[in-house]
Amino acid sequence: MLTFLLVYFPSFHNPYPKHIDEYHHLTEAIKLKQGESTQGISRMELGFHILIALLHTIFGSNLILIYRFLAPLFACLSSLALFFLAYKKSDNNFLIGIFAMIFFASIKSNVNITGLWFFTPLTFAIPFIFLYLYFFTEGIEKQNKKYILISLAIIILLLTTHALSVLFALPFLLIYLIINYKQVKKQWRFLLILLLIPLLGILAYKLIMNVPFSGITDRLIHALQFRKGWGILELNIHLPLLYSFIGFILAILGIISIFLFLPKSKIKKYSLFVVWPITIFISIFIYQKTNISYLVPYQRNVYYLILAMPFLSAMGLNYVIKFIEQYASKLKNRSFSKIITIIILAVIFFFTFASYYKIPEQIRLYTVMDHQDYESLLFLKDKEKSTVMADPMISEALFPVAQQNPVATLAFYGNRKDSEKFFGAQNCETRQELIDKYNAKYVLSKKPIDCRWDLIYNKGNYIYQTS
Repeated sequence: MLTFLLVYFPSFHNPYPKHIDEYHHLTEAIKLKQGESTQGISRMELGFHILIALLHTIFGSNLILIYRFLAPLFACLSSLALFFLAYKKSDNNFLIGIFAMIFFASIKSNVNITGLWFFTPLTFAIPFIFLYLYFFTEGIEKQNKKYILISLAIIILLLTTHALSVLFALPFLLIYLIINYKQVKKQWRFLLILLLIPLLGILAYKLIMNVPFSGITDRLIHALQFRKGWGILELNIHLPLLYSFIGFILAILGIISIFLFLPKSKIKKYSLFVVWPITIFISIFIYQKTNISYLVPYQRNVYYLILAMPFLSAMGLNYVIKFIEQYASKLKNRSFSKIITIIILAVIFFFTFASYYKIPEQIRLYTVMDHQDYESLLFLKDKEKSTVMADPMISEALFPVAQQNPVATLAFYGNRKDSEKFFGAQNCETRQELIDKYNAKYVLSKKPIDCRWDLIYNKGNYIYQTS
């Protein structure tokens, strides 16, 4: 419930999708449903678009209103998946599972890195990441073929919905296999099935991106090098913007507790959760030196690093509680132990969430559309399908809501400069030239425009018919 409310809270102010990525995926899904081909790298998220298209078939135009519940729903599913992983991996330690859920809920979101507040392929993939990591490691350690097959099935699902959520894990999963070479050696013939991951990944890339086999190697090598400038808004990301300082301290303490306070026989069991953040730190370091991020983009790497923190923070906090209990046992005062524990937990969780909604201005939530804009787009929905000249921001919602084609959106479609030129023009001749260039039948504007077009809507926004 805490996770759901934290993630849903921004939707109290605006019930519509909150990020241009969400409108982009809605657009791609509806186009897919209508038989239109998707564009560029979006094809690699075909599975996610099929899911959205299915939801659109069920809910129709109401999906735009229901969409706000999908992010908190998947945040809760992710939290439950993490609880399952943490509980099982800590030998059924319920407290570690609960603490992991709480620290997971504290992961922050913003418009640069995205995150739990938005329903995108990344947030769809998070519960499946935790699940495939659990089944993969348990399958290796316990030589359980069924678990390995479950892990493989989840990975194949992600290859068609968000392949980055598999690619980021390949380095530390390979290291994990090397660390557990004895278990690998005992079942190496069966584990050859894992070669399906790169084979199916390459095949999916070939089919979806329509790449000939002759040039697939060069295309793949180029595609897996994400240079600086890959993102629309690419900033250097300070980790405290995504996770609390006290959470990081506890995560470091969690790693220390694994090496110093666990029996040697159990250290290997937690090796994945130590190697995971180390390999991503190395990748981020390489990016800082070369401006190239390999396998996954820099922004995604930072987020995958943060996803490793809640379990480690839970381990650290669990150690703190055990230390208090051991100290109190020497004093033979259980009441003192409980009081101190409660105070420490209250302080830790207060500072864990204290800055949750404090976001720097540059990466704060923006408004793609408000209720007034939504009503305007519903009006256009009933009009003949054509091209609409509108501000690039509201144009992000044009196709998802009204199924009208925009001249340009803020990021993904058309020529944004022409749209900005239209609304910045001081004369009707320039505006008419742009209308003719794109054969735009409608103009949606926040302000009245006196260019002798027919005014057909005037309820806050202004809609003109140009022909």
